[in-house]
Amino acid sequence: MKTGLVDFILSATCLIILVCFSLITTRVLSIDSSYHLLLDVAVFLFSYGLYTALLLKILRSLRPYPVGNFSMHSQAFTYWKLVAVLMDLAEKMLHPFTTVFTQSLVYSMFGAHVGKHTAIAGIIRDHPLIYLGEYVTVGQNSVITAHAITHDEILLMPVKIGNNAVIGINSVVMPGVTIGDNAVLAPGAVATSNTNIPENELWGGVPARKIKDLAPQSSSSSYS
Repeated sequence: MKTGLVDFILSATCLIILVCFSLITTRVLSIDSSYHLLLDVAVFLFSYGLYTALLLKILRSLRPYPVGNFSMHSQAFTYWKLVAVLMDLAEKMLHPFTTVFTQSLVYSMFGAHVGKHTAIAGIIRDHPLIYLGEYVTVGQNSVITAHAITHDEILLMPVKIGNNAVIGINSVVMPGVTIGDNAVLAPGAVATSNTNIPENELWGGVPARKIKDLAPQSSSSSYS
């Protein structure tokens, strides 16, 4: 992946701004107690995550998250790299506060659409291009990403996962994938770019292929 001076300047500028705001917030909220150091660290980490979410929201309002096929020399690719750097560090900062119960809230804060009662134990990338319906289960170590880099290009396409769908453990969902309501992607499967998995179907394998039909609204929790 090609990086240049512009990438370093943009990333460094944003990181410096985020660190400064987080330090100021920590200073303002600091209290005199025997646990002040621990509390100051917690405030700094949490503030950094919140300020990053705010900065990314501002960036999206100025320039929508890119969708399409772009060269590594394009402004869209530069934009994507900047967001990726900011997101990666922010997620690390928020890690102490992130559990399976709060993961949905964190991903929503960074731009993903996450429906109610959705449980996420996997990894999501390119949050603004990710749509998760209600009662979705994303299994442990699974990856949902809206980007794919091939040679000198990057593909950025939305991913949509319907209500009651299950993404099995260690599975991968690539850009442009659509998974219908009540569908299941089996453990270890790879849904390659632009795959369409209809509702009420079980898919598995590499690349993922249809295995069988599922009864409408049947329980599929055993696949997660």
